[in-house]
Amino acid sequence: MIRFSLLTALCVCASLSSAMAASVEHVSVHVASVQEAMPPLVQKRIAASIQTVGNHVFLHHDDADIRSGAEAYTYAVTDIINRVLIGYTVETIQITPGPDTVLNVQIRPWGETIRSVRLAVDYGALPEMGRRMADADLKGAQPIVENLLVGLPVDALDWANGAVKSVMESELQELLPEFYPHIVIEPGKDASVNIYLLPKLPVVRNVDIDVDAENLPKIIFLSTRKHMEQRYAGLEGLPVSFVRRHEQDIQADLQKNLADQWVIKEYKLHVQPTLSIGENTEIHLLSQTDFYDIQAGAYMDVGRDKGKHDSNDDTVIKAHLGRKVGSHHEFYSEVEFMPGSVKWNVIPGYFYRWGKYTQMGYQYETTDNSNHLWLRQYWGKRWMLRFDRDLTNQDDEVGLTYRIHEYVGLEYIVSDHDQWLRIIGYL
Repeated sequence: MIRFSLLTALCVCASLSSAMAASVEHVSVHVASVQEAMPPLVQKRIAASIQTVGNHVFLHHDDADIRSGAEAYTYAVTDIINRVLIGYTVETIQITPGPDTVLNVQIRPWGETIRSVRLAVDYGALPEMGRRMADADLKGAQPIVENLLVGLPVDALDWANGAVKSVMESELQELLPEFYPHIVIEPGKDASVNIYLLPKLPVVRNVDIDVDAENLPKIIFLSTRKHMEQRYAGLEGLPVSFVRRHEQDIQADLQKNLADQWVIKEYKLHVQPTLSIGENTEIHLLSQTDFYDIQAGAYMDVGRDKGKHDSNDDTVIKAHLGRKVGSHHEFYSEVEFMPGSVKWNVIPGYFYRWGKYTQMGYQYETTDNSNHLWLRQYWGKRWMLRFDRDLTNQDDEVGLTYRIHEYVGLEYIVSDHDQWLRIIGYL
């Protein structure tokens, strides 16, 4: 009877002991520095390393065994962590056993820690305009870099370098997605981060400035055009996607620079810039004025019948001065000079505009005291059909013009008595 009672008591005690012991199924890690705060990325990496150590040491062990051998476990875990971490040493470690065993670890950096970071960006051969726009995009880069490095032991970069670079590159890609960042970190108390930016293809190969001056001679825009070509050559070498993303900034810069040009202020011009972005980027400048229509040029006739026309008059220098009245009416005076015969032809007149492409007018020519009605129909920027009715001499003339270049055009002319080719120069 006594033996049976003792055996029962031993079984109950063993059952209670077994019930109180539990296997460790999870390990939680909390890590902190006893000095300045660690960079979040480094803290995360250290916590992950300690987590690996904790999993290896504690998982599937009885928490009762861990509790009873706390000193040995603390020593073993501290020794392993000190061997794994470079730049830090364990100050204290507290183990709370249980199914979810918790490790509270305090570490201390040894040696120098990074106190400041100097950020330098190398744009290579990128022009000044591109650098300014990229600098604006990278305004948030300095805080990102400091957040990753300040407070980190210099020696810890041996193992943290790859992770820090990876995060930096990811963050920089968010700020400047059109470039590949290559990062070089120079460790030290005052660390340096050098970023080398490589543009993604395709890039802008050239920038063409096209001036469409409907109401003024193109020659007076030469200085403006030269200025614009020099300034916006700064787009060359930039990724096409980068220029597209900054299109509004470029448009605003165009408007500001155009407004500062002397010819635009002097003649009170309205200049509308249009930007066409691609590997061959085009900037089209359309100039208009509400008051003046001033044009100049020259032409030379080829193949006219010498029996019906004085060949000394084949070359003509021409000027047009008009005064707009509203958006449809214009009174003008043209002057033609024939250097071969030293003749002058003064042509006063008037015309009416229908929309953008159609004009009809009247003019009087002093060389032969003739009255003319004329019609001009434009098709885009290059083609124009002209009809002229000489009311005095009862002669009709039809001309088809093709503008080869903004300064050169060809016109084929057919009249009642002749046909010839006219080479036109626009100033």
